[in-house]
This record gives sequence, C-alpha cells and structure tokens, in this order.
Amino acid sequence: MIIDFTVKNFLSIKDETTLSFLASSKDKDKTFQVEDGKYNLYSFNAVYGANASGKSNIIKALKNLADFISYSHKSDLNQPITYYKPFLLDENTRTLPIHYEIEFMTEGVRYHYLLGFDKHRVLKEELNFYPNKKKALLFTRDESQNIKYGIHFTGEKKNIESFILPNKLFLSVCANSANEQLNPVYKLFKDDMRFIDMNSNMKFFNLTTQVLQKNNEQSKGLILPFLALSDLGIKDIVLVEDKYADKKYNHLPEDLKDLFLNVAKHEPYLAHPVFNNGLKTEKTESFNLYKNESTGTIKMYEMAADIIDVITHGNILIIDEFNSGLHPLLTELIIHLFLNKKINKKNAQLFIATHDTAILDMDILDKKQIWFTDKDHTGSTELYSLDEFKIRNNNNFDKLYLQGRFKAIPKIYLSKLEELFNAKEEN
Repeated sequence: MIIDFTVKNFLSIKDETTLSFLASSKDKDKTFQVEDGKYNLYSFNAVYGANASGKSNIIKALKNLADFISYSHKSDLNQPITYYKPFLLDENTRTLPIHYEIEFMTEGVRYHYLLGFDKHRVLKEELNFYPNKKKALLFTRDESQNIKYGIHFTGEKKNIESFILPNKLFLSVCANSANEQLNPVYKLFKDDMRFIDMNSNMKFFNLTTQVLQKNNEQSKGLILPFLALSDLGIKDIVLVEDKYADKKYNHLPEDLKDLFLNVAKHEPYLAHPVFNNGLKTEKTESFNLYKNESTGTIKMYEMAADIIDVITHGNILIIDEFNSGLHPLLTELIIHLFLNKKINKKNAQLFIATHDTAILDMDILDKKQIWFTDKDHTGSTELYSLDEFKIRNNNNFDKLYLQGRFKAIPKIYLSKLEELFNAKEEN
C-alpha cells in the first residue's frame, strides 16, 4: 500500500509534487492503521482537473516508476532509458534528472525508495526499510555506480554487481536474480499495482476473461454477483469459442499469435433472463459482450476481476478516466467496495483520476482524499489537496468545484467565441 508518492521533472510535472494517502489520527473510523497505529492511511483517493491539467500524468508517473522497476533488468548496454520523460517546456529541465520517492508498506514492512535518473544512467538509487519501526539502509547507489550495502542486506553482492549497467535499476536486477529479501518490494511494483485506463481497449488480455477461462467456480461466484449487483440484468456469463480466431491472427509471429489466442479465442456472452407476460422464466438469452452490450456493461465486465482480485489480496488499483462510460451510481458502488471495511478486509487501495463531480459529495470522504491538478502559466502541473482550502468537511464540494473555488477547471471564454462568430458573419 502507498503511504506517499513524490515525483519531479516528469512530463508536465516540473516541480516536486507529492500525493499522500496519509490521514490524521482523528480519522481512524475512515482509515486503516499500519505499524500498530503509527500511520493512518486512506483506502481511496481521487484527483480532479481540467483536460490537459496533468491529472493523468500523476498516474503515468506512478506507472512509469512501476514499469522501470519491473523491466529495467532487461535493458541492453548503452540503450537509452525509455522511462526518461522530462518536462520539455523549460530549457533548463530538458536534460535534468527525473526524481522519484515513494514510501509504502508491503508484507507488514514499511519501505522508502528514492530514485534519480536521466536519459542514459541511474544517478541515485536508494532503498531503506523500517524493521522494528526504525529506519535502516538496505542499499544505496551513487552517480559513479558505486553500491553501498546496509548491515541488513542479505544475498549475493559482487555477483549481482557484475550485471549492473548504468541504465538498469539495482532493485530490478536483484529481484530477478533470486534475491528473496527484495522480492516483496519488486512484487509490489510488478504485480500488486494494477493500472487501468478506462479509455483504452481492454478487450485483449482482459483479466475477467482469463479468470473465467480457468473454469474456477469460486472466482466466477464473485464476478457474477459483482455484475448482478451493478443492476446490469445479468444471470450468467458464458465463454463461446471463436472458431475463426486462428485465421484472424494467422499473420502474427507464432509467439504473438499464441499470446493473443490465449484470450481472444473465447468471446464473452452475457445471459439475460427471458420474460413471459412480465414474469421471469427460467430461460435466458445470451448477447455478445462487445457487439450487443452497452459501454457501461463492457467497462464493468472488464474491471470486475481486477477489482475483486485487488480487494481480495489487499493490492493497489489505479484507474485513469474513471468516469468514462460508467453511471455515477456505479462509480460510487466501486468506491464503496474499497471504503467498506467488511469487504475491504486486507486494506486494498483505489486511486482514480476523474471528472465525476458526484463523488465530491460522498459524505464518507474527507478533504484529504480529494486532490486537484492545475497548470501555471509555464504549463507546469500543480497538485494540491482540498484540505488546503478553509472549508468544512461534508460541504457542497461539487458545486464549489464547478464554480471554480478550487481552480482545476477549464477556462471557458464564451464571450470571445461570440465575438469571433459575429466577426465571421459580418465579413
């Protein structure tokens, strides 16, 4: 679980910016405690902002870090670091390092990871942890690629160092060289952080379809009620084999073809009850999900297994454009799953970027859970919390937001458009 996350000089984020899940001690009823109550953390945060204000870049920054950690061990010698995406609207930042810091909990232990890198090399990498709640160094790496180990570091050292290149992360190389001590940290970024972009096509490699393919009745027993509770009129889910799938992907290389066919060979069909004179019968009629169902139904199906899996295992779900294709009541339903301690027993976290202002008026949310992005005159993203404004909790936040009280909304100059259209007619 994330405690806080800091990024600097990434895409539109020029200056150091921090997103926090920390809550105050008085919010115990709405949070979960870690380290025997030392920290209170929220299970849900949301970020709002005008289009192109940078709210999606907060999510992209997290994903960029997670991907760098997950895959940098595969980088070749002298290969540029593809995760280097600096702020380009200032001549002074185009070649400056990207800076990351993230504090998090995994398997009951708190960690702090710090990273700095440019286009060609890692300049700073450090991992600390808190055994017995006291800070201790695991490893640190400097610009000269020298590595210093803390007294708690276990496993190979010299052998691992021989695989380190300037464009590879020590954490990534270690975890992929059978270092069991760093496996929980690596797993958090590689497997426990789930990213969903609601505007993307999630049909291929969709987790819900993959889970249903395994014919696991227990998993289906959670997915089906989840969709049914969403009031989508679904009685069953049936996977129908596409007889022509082989031909569709014949043009692909064998390894890619097998990868696609692993999921795409089955098409999901949703069974709806059939009625007779207004009375429900035992019969059902099945419809192809992607050809006959609504956008909202498709989105709920595509997210179902991810949501259930994250809550079941206490992981982290990060969703961009959360409101895309979903009714506001469905978005609230998903949020409540994470807020409900009887359901979210393992303290899973949900972080979303959205335009859905109805969420702002959910009485259960605190001001610290609502974040905004806005751009200054240089095009740099500013991230700030609703808690920075002197306003009572449980106020009419959505109305105040749309009035521009918290900034982070589009600047619409209707009068200027009127002048342009009138000038065009006169000419």
